[in-house]
Amino acid sequence: MEEQRYITDDLSDIETSKLMNSLPNYFDFSGDMQRTAYLNWRFEFNRDLENQFYDMAKGYFETSLSLIENCLSDNLGHKADIWIFPIMFNVVHGIEVYLKGFNSQYRILAKLQRDEYQATKIEGKHDIRQLCQVAISLVKDNNDKDLLVELTFIKRFIDILYANTDDMTFARYPVTSKGEQHFYVKEKDNVTIDLDVFRQWVIRVFHILDSCTGFIDFQVDQILEWKYEMQQEYGDY
Repeated sequence: MEEQRYITDDLSDIETSKLMNSLPNYFDFSGDMQRTAYLNWRFEFNRDLENQFYDMAKGYFETSLSLIENCLSDNLGHKADIWIFPIMFNVVHGIEVYLKGFNSQYRILAKLQRDEYQATKIEGKHDIRQLCQVAISLVKDNNDKDLLVELTFIKRFIDILYANTDDMTFARYPVTSKGEQHFYVKEKDNVTIDLDVFRQWVIRVFHILDSCTGFIDFQVDQILEWKYEMQQEYGDY
């Protein structure tokens, strides 16, 4: 009689062909909510597209910080040398997703403040420097000095990165799309990231983006709620 094995056991001793035929579909629900990731829950509750972007961006930042903390707590095997790539990918992509949502929702807010309409419009590709420049331009046009200070910090973080490379595939592959080595591969001297310093930058960048997007979302909701109440009481005005 074969020993009963559980999904939580170490199954590395089982032959690949056997394991392939016995492992269940990972999209099937096990019945244990605490051991399940729900891909749709956040997006069902956040109907606005911008909020969906914010939630996804938060996931990239939270995992990057968790990985940094893990490396700082135990790096005897120098795992940081390879973990730094998914860490930096998550940070860069988190910035991209936050800024895309911010730029769309800030335009909506600016229009609402002038009693005009602006539909959701997610724009931009993967150039976080350009996305940040758009965000700064939007807040400047609206004379939003407090947000400008915060976004200038984001710009500084991006400028440091772009001083080394403007090709964000550096965190995904060791070579560019043209087959050329990325800056850290072809450099003869060591190219390093101080994890303690980087952690502080990431914490503040995350805080700024999360706070700013939350504040803009709150303002939009407040105006829309006020407009709805006015319409209910006075009709179209």
